[in-house]
Amino acid sequence: MNIALTGGGTAGHVMPNMALLDDLYRYFDKVIYIGNKDKMEYDICKKFQVPFYHCDSIKFDRNNMGKNLLIPFKLPSYIKEAKQILKECDIDIVFSKGGYVAMPVVYAAKSLGIPTVCHESDYSLGLANKLNSRFAKGIITCFDGTCKKSNAKVFANPIRKDFFDVHPQRIFDEYNLNRFTPILLIMGGSLGAKAINDVVYESLDELCRRYQVIHICGNTLKPIEHKNYVQIKFADNIQDYIAAGDLIISRCGAGASTEINALNKKALYIPLRNKSSRGDQVLNAKYLTQNGYALMLDEKDLNKENLIKKLNQLSAFDKKIYAYDRNNNAKIVDFVSKIAYSTV
Repeated sequence: MNIALTGGGTAGHVMPNMALLDDLYRYFDKVIYIGNKDKMEYDICKKFQVPFYHCDSIKFDRNNMGKNLLIPFKLPSYIKEAKQILKECDIDIVFSKGGYVAMPVVYAAKSLGIPTVCHESDYSLGLANKLNSRFAKGIITCFDGTCKKSNAKVFANPIRKDFFDVHPQRIFDEYNLNRFTPILLIMGGSLGAKAINDVVYESLDELCRRYQVIHICGNTLKPIEHKNYVQIKFADNIQDYIAAGDLIISRCGAGASTEINALNKKALYIPLRNKSSRGDQVLNAKYLTQNGYALMLDEKDLNKENLIKKLNQLSAFDKKIYAYDRNNNAKIVDFVSKIAYSTV
């Protein structure tokens, strides 16, 4: 049996697929990835040694609706491209993580009679998953209430097994941190977060009086030297940084929030605003705050005073303990494999 993984554009669409690899190899003879070679999924697949096949993809533009008029004319050629890959690799099932690159792959699978399982990490279905789920044999969500269809199952967002092999002491040693001053970890997701970074820069004097600050800036890095302040662009061993942090400021993508919650860290989420995304991060953050797992600060209220105020609240916050199921990935793959083998 052979499986094709698809989905891309951000790490949140790709890394959950990588987290499933060990369990996928227990059931499937061949695992391939179909994505866009110009997006980050290509580099991630190269790192994890997953055979990668390029497929052109549509892009829905929320800011220029006129461009979207071309989608119906471009999509058929992309579907044809995906069909060739699926046939060439003798694929038996497609696992789609969403994102626009997944659409031609799922449509191609449907035309070839290949079953698809769609996975949605966020509280609400993304547009690609909304469209793709019409053809899916199975739908996996991470929140109750995301999808009411009879073929939908709820599992936690997949996390790599080695994520739980944490070594916070490495961070203390690398940056010469002490054990007496709290560590504030600031992270903005795989694409960075300029709005958060700008307010952090403005607030550095106050923040560094109270905390040892580790700031993961992404592509918006602005070289600054300050006592009790460490700045890096990206972190491969993110679990060590999360484990070392006492308080965490983050966007609220499903990947980051799951990892922070899995290590039971106190977090202040500053989700992307609706105008910058489809509103998924806002819904994620509201769910987590309403259920006692975190605090939230709306980006429209983000300024120096409110940031300091929320961090004071976070220090005193009695966080609800989150129990991440270490067998979660195996359960997801069991669900997928049953669909694959039932259609043989």
